[in-house]
Amino acid sequence: MNGELIVLRLVHILGGVFWVGSALFTSIFLIPALAGVGPAAGQVMAGLQGRRLFTVLPVVAVLTILSGLRLMQLTSGGFSAVYFEQTAGQAYTASAVAATLAFILSIVVARPAAVRSARIAAQMATSDPSTRPELVRELEGLRRRGAVSSAIAVTLLVLGAAGMAIARYLR
Repeated sequence: MNGELIVLRLVHILGGVFWVGSALFTSIFLIPALAGVGPAAGQVMAGLQGRRLFTVLPVVAVLTILSGLRLMQLTSGGFSAVYFEQTAGQAYTASAVAATLAFILSIVVARPAAVRSARIAAQMATSDPSTRPELVRELEGLRRRGAVSSAIAVTLLVLGAAGMAIARYLR
């Protein structure tokens, strides 16, 4: 195995572990916990934003996708049609598509909903009490949108990771 393959596999596998693990933690534990704490959720989200979570995760996802694409190019002999006719090649491709769709959904729907939710939660702490019901309704809608899109993205990521884990054993 050459050095490029080792580096690519490390980036792809460790990046995937971080990406999928973070997504699972966020959707199963963090989002439901934040929904139950009210205005304090804004402080938690601001803390995560201060630690650059919303920058690190997309960068890790992009590196995971790009390293996977290069690995696929190398292992398929330059995207040879013969490779993609095999069950393993099809499984890797379907897994890559699932992970890429999860990334797009996260960037286009879930992330903007989370960022807007954090702003509204922070605004509620200093807002006029007469405007709070409107802010609460908007916040609930954003949280629902974020939760649904996150659940779909996490499902796609888990399916992608599972497919990649078993693809080489499919005949």
